[in-house]
Amino acid sequence: MPGVPPTFILYVAVVEDAEIRAYGSVAPLKVGLLNDYPTRSHVDDDTVDALRMVFDEAVAAGVVDRPIELVQRDVIGLPNGTYHAVERAYDELVDEGCLAIFGPYVSDNAVPLSAHADRVAKVPNIILSGSEGALGEWTFALNNGSMPEEGRMLAAILRGDGHRRIAIAYEGSLIGKEYLAHAERAYADAGLSVVTTVPIPQVETDKVDAVTRLRAAAPDAVVHVGFGHGLWGFNDALAAADWDPPRYTTTAFEMAHISADWFQQLAGWIGLDSYDERNPVGQNFLERFEARYGRRRNYFMPGLCGDVATVIVLGLAGARPLTGEGVKTAIEDIKLVPSASGAPGTCLRFGRFIRQGWMGVDYLVARRVLPDGSAHVFHAAPSQHISEIAGSG
Repeated sequence: MPGVPPTFILYVAVVEDAEIRAYGSVAPLKVGLLNDYPTRSHVDDDTVDALRMVFDEAVAAGVVDRPIELVQRDVIGLPNGTYHAVERAYDELVDEGCLAIFGPYVSDNAVPLSAHADRVAKVPNIILSGSEGALGEWTFALNNGSMPEEGRMLAAILRGDGHRRIAIAYEGSLIGKEYLAHAERAYADAGLSVVTTVPIPQVETDKVDAVTRLRAAAPDAVVHVGFGHGLWGFNDALAAADWDPPRYTTTAFEMAHISADWFQQLAGWIGLDSYDERNPVGQNFLERFEARYGRRRNYFMPGLCGDVATVIVLGLAGARPLTGEGVKTAIEDIKLVPSASGAPGTCLRFGRFIRQGWMGVDYLVARRVLPDGSAHVFHAAPSQHISEIAGSG
């Protein structure tokens, strides 16, 4: 070109070539993982691998038209760490360009983060929290339990097992106190008598005094409610008191799956869990997981994370436009998708004003750890005894 310096012509050619290369490729879809309760165990590994497997399957099947990149933040939130670390990690994932975020898990962190997510108003997040206070415009739940519902579920199981006089040990925390309030109402409605409530710390400590107070009320069964840390040392205190009552807990039962030590802490306990070996969708998921990774662990986390990943994939696939808000709107359109979690027939569904994604009474079932701590087995489904509550008067 006359009058144009050769260096300028070269510069334009380089820029145009870079733009051609850029337009010839696609940026990955970024999804955040905000783990506020890292265990440094197989649970964390299974979480990441389950997410990646579903994401990769979606790309291979053409459900989404570009790779999905998992951006991970592991922080120690409440109860052992701080909420500040959780909020900071959320903001980092938003700044990274994530279109959806999985986490946090713990209600103490999820409740305040929901308000923050609404203020930011950019990215939907899917939580495991059981507190309805964590739900919001931008916060969806595939809740690994529900504080209002677990009380009803356990009431049905307790009645079905023939117990009427219940002693409750509750952790002195946001989670424990919220669980307690819902449990007391649910048990009263079910015709059960709460003969005593005893606070316990949500840390490892001597629980002999608490066990002594529980026993003095002469209950048919003992129920623990809380996040789960309060269960550590409970069996030791029962053994010291030479007392072996029927004992139940919430989805804190799932702590048993963290390690062999935790499994022993839950020996003899019955609790709520989202794993049900009768669910063919969940068993098919575990077969695919084993084929890919060469391992199979029959517990709740792989299937639950597979369900979370399914929701995220459908959100990404249906987003118009491909923004955080587009993903949020697409998640609201998810209806009757078979779930890997829960009893057979459990489905995933959301809506414009529906933020809890399980459809089916038995998205949780009761399981028990054998007294010798060797295995966990199916115990009962709440739906088997719900009618007893309705007719209890």
